[in-house]
Amino acid sequence: MSLKRLILRGIGLLLILGFLALAGGYFWAKQKYPAYAKDFYISNKWFPSEEKVLAQVEIANWANHRYAPKTRHRVLRFNQSDDWEIPAQLFQGIKEGESLILSLECWGSKYWPVYRSQPLQSIKDGAYDLKLQKLAQALAALNYPVYLRFNPQMEVPGRYYPWQEYPSIYIDAYRHVHQQIKNTAPKTKMLWGPSGYPGLEEFYPGRNYVDALSINLIGDSESILSVYPKNNPKQELYRRLHRLRFFNHPCFILSGSHNSINKMKLKELARYQQENRPIYGERLWQYPEEKQVEDSIFKLGVYDPDEKLVALEALNVEHLFTNITSLIEEKLPEQVAAVQARGHDVIVTLELHNDSNNLREEAGLEKLLAGTYDPCLAQLCSILDSFPHQVYLRFSQEMEIPIERYPWQSKDPKLYIDAYRYCMNYVDTALKDVKMVWGPAGDRGSLEWYPGDDLVDYISIAIYGLPDKNITDPTKQESFAQIYKRKSWRMRQAPKAIFITEFGVKGPEDYQKQWLLKAAETINSAPELIGINYFNMHDVPKAWGDIEPPNWSVEQATYRDFLSAIKAKY
Repeated sequence: MSLKRLILRGIGLLLILGFLALAGGYFWAKQKYPAYAKDFYISNKWFPSEEKVLAQVEIANWANHRYAPKTRHRVLRFNQSDDWEIPAQLFQGIKEGESLILSLECWGSKYWPVYRSQPLQSIKDGAYDLKLQKLAQALAALNYPVYLRFNPQMEVPGRYYPWQEYPSIYIDAYRHVHQQIKNTAPKTKMLWGPSGYPGLEEFYPGRNYVDALSINLIGDSESILSVYPKNNPKQELYRRLHRLRFFNHPCFILSGSHNSINKMKLKELARYQQENRPIYGERLWQYPEEKQVEDSIFKLGVYDPDEKLVALEALNVEHLFTNITSLIEEKLPEQVAAVQARGHDVIVTLELHNDSNNLREEAGLEKLLAGTYDPCLAQLCSILDSFPHQVYLRFSQEMEIPIERYPWQSKDPKLYIDAYRYCMNYVDTALKDVKMVWGPAGDRGSLEWYPGDDLVDYISIAIYGLPDKNITDPTKQESFAQIYKRKSWRMRQAPKAIFITEFGVKGPEDYQKQWLLKAAETINSAPELIGINYFNMHDVPKAWGDIEPPNWSVEQATYRDFLSAIKAKY
């Protein structure tokens, strides 16, 4: 075969392989980024939005609402090229008395292969500034209200849009766009546009950067997800408005999978909000820049049922778990007496696991609210009434995780909040001084279950190194710092200090020691923390099925070294 023919065959083969690579990449992108699959490349353009404006609601008072407000909705899409002028048609056709929601989408390069990188850092770095400045000039000349909605539905996981799943970078990009627009067009209202999905608060840019907000009644980017169940329109409306209660801004309700809104349901929700002002009150909107830390003595504790660590001199608090219907059977009085004899404070986690027949209680929250467990609460208060040190009461923890390990999980947040408040009101009336602890795991969407700061003294989060139950290699565990940064960020809207009432790491003793010593560095640099409490035990075996449950236990010398490393706290 001649050299020329070999070269031609080689070129042909390369062309075929190149085509296959492009085709394969396109179908990969179509699966991973469904929104992009509508266009082979992202062009600069505008078009009327398919999302209808169904209603406008005041988050401060759901009773102040308007159905189908006179608001147009259009989409403006940018890529990173500069050779495009803002079209005049974008702003035409707005009638007197109408306003405009302009959903600005900043995508990646106009060329498909570069699309795969998310564009948020490029926005912050100024790649879109020329077009943003042209847009601001056009907005400044308008004589009707404009709400600029930047890269919406950012909190929904799955990368349906390339700007999703990056909280801190998203906030930086949003603030950059805010500056570019407001410098020239200060009357333009910046609209923060989450879908309303669990975890939206992680992406909030800050009250000084948001004039209004919007949600969707199940947006397009949620269609590919199944982690959280999709509710009927009435329930979705409640859950999404409820998730916004930390943000005092006007809210537009946009269509998605549901193209109508139930007017009677919104009126019912408005009445519920008025009847539950502690859950929706203005104190949630006026949280301080820093967490409220009142305790001067840092709490160093353990959950240590085998009593391997409780004798350590530096300890000042111990953690006990008890089921509401079996306080005596589980020997809570004797356990409290032992803690008292050691001169420690006590954390009591009150769980609603089993009924009086020791069967799993699926309706524990409902029964608590019906008064069924009042005798049990009276018994609990009797046990704790004479305790001479500080009592921290934590009610049915990790309620926000969408699983059913505990019977109070995967419930309506309203039900959980009502039950929490019932329990804490009862105990707070019966006992002289009890510190009330709200104890989410710290997972996505935790604040949906926040019961109101009038009955919360501390927020408890759980930090365990194991990110996935199927991981057997202990070195694959996350660091304390990684987990704490993620979970404490989720709590930033709630104005309460953090008490880590559960944390642990599994693995060989030397690995556990190094993990704990690194954890001490994070703890020492976290002024919002008032205490930590190690879980010195293996997890409940039945929760892990056929897999061996992780054992968080450490030796006394390891925990002593950890306590000694927390020098800045005491």
